[in-house]
Amino acid sequence: MKGRPEYDAVVVGGGPAGSTAACLLAEAGHSVALLERRTYPRNKVCGGCLSQKTVRFLDRVFSLPVPALRQAGLLDFTGTGYALYIGSRRILTEDLDEPVYFTGRERYDAFLAKMAARAGAEVHTGAEAAGIDHARRTVTTSDGDRYSARVIIGADGVHSRVRRTLPQSVVDRKRWQNNLGWTLELAIPRREAETLVNEDGPIRLDDGLATPHLILAACRWGYGWVFPNREAIIVGIGGLLSANGGNLRDTFEAFLKSVGLSAFAARKPAGYLLPLGNYIPSPAHEGTVLVGDAGGFTGPLLGEGIFYAHRTAELAAHAADRHLTAGAPLAATYTALLRRRLIPELRAETALRNFVYRCLDARMHAPLAAFMRATNTLVIDAVQGTRSFRGFLRDDDLHSAIW
Repeated sequence: MKGRPEYDAVVVGGGPAGSTAACLLAEAGHSVALLERRTYPRNKVCGGCLSQKTVRFLDRVFSLPVPALRQAGLLDFTGTGYALYIGSRRILTEDLDEPVYFTGRERYDAFLAKMAARAGAEVHTGAEAAGIDHARRTVTTSDGDRYSARVIIGADGVHSRVRRTLPQSVVDRKRWQNNLGWTLELAIPRREAETLVNEDGPIRLDDGLATPHLILAACRWGYGWVFPNREAIIVGIGGLLSANGGNLRDTFEAFLKSVGLSAFAARKPAGYLLPLGNYIPSPAHEGTVLVGDAGGFTGPLLGEGIFYAHRTAELAAHAADRHLTAGAPLAATYTALLRRRLIPELRAETALRNFVYRCLDARMHAPLAAFMRATNTLVIDAVQGTRSFRGFLRDDDLHSAIW
């Protein structure tokens, strides 16, 4: 076994959460090793939606306003409106006061990892975590390398090995499983989609395939989407795994037919799991904390993950910095930040999700449509981050700096 020098922090997982945590800690002067089991650019199944709260985060934390993101080639498409359906019935077609953006995760993740490296973090690709010793605060890779640190940050996604090595007292595994989500997604080259889209299904996509479409009831306790990118159209469905039995592939093929894309039904979609309301309230043990999908931090209504990856990494990096520089208790500091800055929003968003899907289960489509028309601006503001999900109150400081 090959030993490595001791670091202040070892970050396991090189997605947006891991790279954000590594970058912030390195910028604060700490020695950091970032371990990513694959090499960049890596393929990542993801709709790639960047809400306004994500864009504001990138500007505030990394000085990357929209023009800089464009110059770096990270913005594939700008969505200025959306269409919302319940089943095959369009209930809303609205322009957005502020756009949403779409990115390709291959470029996005690689860019963030390079940014962490420029900040001083050591980025080790092809380094798959095989064992974690929380008491000794070491991470051993499948190649036998051992990294020791004062802090371990688990940013290794929904299948997190770091999380799976934590005790039951930290991770309620039954709750985790009950709120686990699934997704099937297909990226269709734009030219093919434009040529082969038809009007056989009950949902007609807008001309030019430039409008994000969200379709409730495409599956149970979930939704379907058609997201435009510059080079591809991203088509997917996803929802709670526990509510969707049977053949998920058949459900996906039926969805393709409903949006006029049955020509692509023979293509194999990519599948992955994601957390949907199963965030871990106190995701810390010994010198280890969890961020992003590893800790279950994904928006429970729409499955938005990129923002929560960035934000939990920021909170964890702040807690780690206070621990490393001033001796503040790591777990207590991080948990307190989550409970004050993030978990109340997730609880309120979960309550809204449960209301929406219980209405769909009860086939209360008409009153649900009326509710969504009445509150659509408020919900969009909450998704974009200028309002809170708690009472839809306006809160411009909801996602403000903590450093």
